[in-house]
Amino acid sequence: MNNAFLQFLAKIRINPLFWLTIGLSIITGHFREILLLFFAVFIHEMGHYAAAHLFQWRVKKIELFPFGGVAEVEEHGNRRFSEEIIVTIVGPIQHLWMMAAAYLAFHLGWWDAASYDWFMKMNLTLLVFNLLPVWPLDGGKLLFIAATSIFPFKKAHTVFLLCSFSMLLILFLSFLPRDPFHLNLWVVAIFLGVSHYIEWKRRPYVFLRFLMTRSGGKRGNALTTPIHVSPDAELYDVISLFRKGVSHFIVIQTKEKNRVVEEKLVLNTFFSSNQVRCAIGHLFR
Repeated sequence: MNNAFLQFLAKIRINPLFWLTIGLSIITGHFREILLLFFAVFIHEMGHYAAAHLFQWRVKKIELFPFGGVAEVEEHGNRRFSEEIIVTIVGPIQHLWMMAAAYLAFHLGWWDAASYDWFMKMNLTLLVFNLLPVWPLDGGKLLFIAATSIFPFKKAHTVFLLCSFSMLLILFLSFLPRDPFHLNLWVVAIFLGVSHYIEWKRRPYVFLRFLMTRSGGKRGNALTTPIHVSPDAELYDVISLFRKGVSHFIVIQTKEKNRVVEEKLVLNTFFSSNQVRCAIGHLFR
């Protein structure tokens, strides 16, 4: 068996909600349907993992839920835009070939109509659900990628989470009046809400990891742009202007003569000193 596939299996975690769903399916006689759901979710996450493995990402774990899966990686927000888009989109793409295969199997007479209809609807639901612009779904990750292409990384993370949570509230309040006691709706909404809360609390850590990646020289940036600041600007405020996918040099504007400081030197000062709130003009005279 392929070593990459064994590594993938070793990182799989099945959420207790999925075990509960499997147990209920056995009791209610829907075990075949839950197996198909598990298969679709498994293939979806395997697509993410295959692309991440191709780009040598560090995948910590892959957790499977009844409504999809979540792959936790170390490279969140720290790789090239093209890599992040491919790794994100390759998961939902798996549903397209699964639906195509099911269509072929049905028309060749290898599958009964009831199972075929259920499998197609389930895959379509997973596809649309995962493309919603809500964290930590694939659509939410694409939204974050878009935000980092527009704003500095730190601001992008905050703006993205606020937009994502707003979308979650809109969707939840739109579906709630139709069936206020729908258990799946509440479970999914609570899970997504908790995910937003956890990611919001992790913002300083995510930003710090972004800066550490830059200082480690692991980027392949195509652009170099200046950041113009006043001598009174605090060091932390300056690095908060750093953008993903771009190298910077800092231009400290003074009345006498502008001073230019390389990004790497600014980052080294940030990590080696305890003066993150010190004026940059004082640190680089």
